[in-house]
Amino acid sequence: MKSSATKREHRCDNGSMLAAIAIVVVGMLLGLRQVNQFPAFTHAWAQADRYSIVVGFQNNGYDFFHPETLLYNKQFPGWWEVDSENTVTAVDFPIHEYVVALLMAVLGTDAPWVFRGFTLLVSLIGLCFLYLMARRLTDDFIKALLVTLVAMTSPLYVFYFNNYLPSAPALALALVGLWAYVRYFQEGRVGQWNLSVALLALSALVRTSFVVPLVAVCAFELLRILRHESGLRHRWQAPLVAAVAILGYMGWNAHLRADNGSLFLNLLMPPRSWEDVQTVFDEIHWHWRFEYFSRLQHWIVAVACVAAVVLLSIRRRRSNRLSLGWLAGIWWLGEVCFFVAMFRQYQNHDYYFLDSFFLPVLFTFILALRALPAVKGHLPVLVAAVLLVLLGGVMYKEAKHKVADRCWEGDRAYICAQRFRGSDRWLNSLGVPRDARILAFLAYPQNGPFIQMQRKGYTVMGYDENVVSAALSFPFDYIVMENAVYDEQLPLHPDVLRRFHREADNGTLSLFTLVPEEN
Repeated sequence: MKSSATKREHRCDNGSMLAAIAIVVVGMLLGLRQVNQFPAFTHAWAQADRYSIVVGFQNNGYDFFHPETLLYNKQFPGWWEVDSENTVTAVDFPIHEYVVALLMAVLGTDAPWVFRGFTLLVSLIGLCFLYLMARRLTDDFIKALLVTLVAMTSPLYVFYFNNYLPSAPALALALVGLWAYVRYFQEGRVGQWNLSVALLALSALVRTSFVVPLVAVCAFELLRILRHESGLRHRWQAPLVAAVAILGYMGWNAHLRADNGSLFLNLLMPPRSWEDVQTVFDEIHWHWRFEYFSRLQHWIVAVACVAAVVLLSIRRRRSNRLSLGWLAGIWWLGEVCFFVAMFRQYQNHDYYFLDSFFLPVLFTFILALRALPAVKGHLPVLVAAVLLVLLGGVMYKEAKHKVADRCWEGDRAYICAQRFRGSDRWLNSLGVPRDARILAFLAYPQNGPFIQMQRKGYTVMGYDENVVSAALSFPFDYIVMENAVYDEQLPLHPDVLRRFHREADNGTLSLFTLVPEEN
């Protein structure tokens, strides 16, 4: 007869296989819907910037340490008013974009589906490790799958888990790192500790905000060492290497920023006044409260946490060892500090929730479910499984509709992408050289048109007098502008737009040269 441990391992393997199938099926149904969509809709600007880094690696011969986009005038410093001699930019460790660039080279295409598909694949792997971590902590298939379904049907996560932004890949790395730490916490193998720190450090390199879980894990482990629950030997090397790597790349990034400028924010954004605090919380409540998690998911997590608190209060079990609840507490404290430091970004940047509170919410949810009674017996398991399917269906439907609501055809970036489609072939037919510098006038987002034109140049996204004045003095060769935008803006800015001499028109876009200003 098989031992009970063998039977338990067999059940765990069967459950993991079923969970993997559920993750892949639900993930594909949600993630393949717009897998070939060019950057558009929410935060199209940031999406196009990340896509352009991939194109930049293709342009610079895959020089990892000199990432570039397609713009000479950058946001920092100068707010698009300064011409730079190159398109190199400071950016968080762009390993995700680099791998995508290599994949595009191997596949022979730079279509959006390669980028989005790779992000989706990484995200699904992360979700599998979320399930494995939850299964290990709760020892319950139903509970672990519930956590995973809540995570992967979060409306916010569904929008970004096949996106161009690095938040989802960094989150996936952090999930695998946390799974490795939980294994280390339970088994004490140093190899798992090293793996955990390495993955959490890589996550922090990809997205600086993920330094918080790395610091939380190291701080919790230090507490355990001080309480003699763990040893220092062979455990200090990994955090030291991680710190050197993170600080070293931060130093290199600072060098790139000083020499070349950047398109990416590197400033803290704390509240400046009480009015800032009120405004940001009002915006979060109005725009994002049911985007982070749906109403049903709020109830599921809240009920589980309240029930866990009640049960733990009744049991009042004491242990001389630190529990993972201490890790959760340290982690939450760190995320609150990050929230304050980047406070004003939360007003309009919904993905900052993925960068901060999303993971500790899930981890706390796992710990809450761990405290609840296990689902045992054929009938309770069957009832729980049916309930899980029903809840999963409702959450899936809500996520699908929430994401669909973001993708409306009146979106400016979406319209711009449609108008610039095929613009590279059009410019080629006109004999415009690949190295010609283009001024994309009143086109949005900043890097989007250049990706489609397959050329570099200067951006003017909105009619700001200072930016326009500076841009018209830049050494560009041609101006490209949407015909509809030209017709709309000509009556408003005739002195500027009448200097644009139309050289060609394809019915949607026009190619202009600039007529010298009369004295």
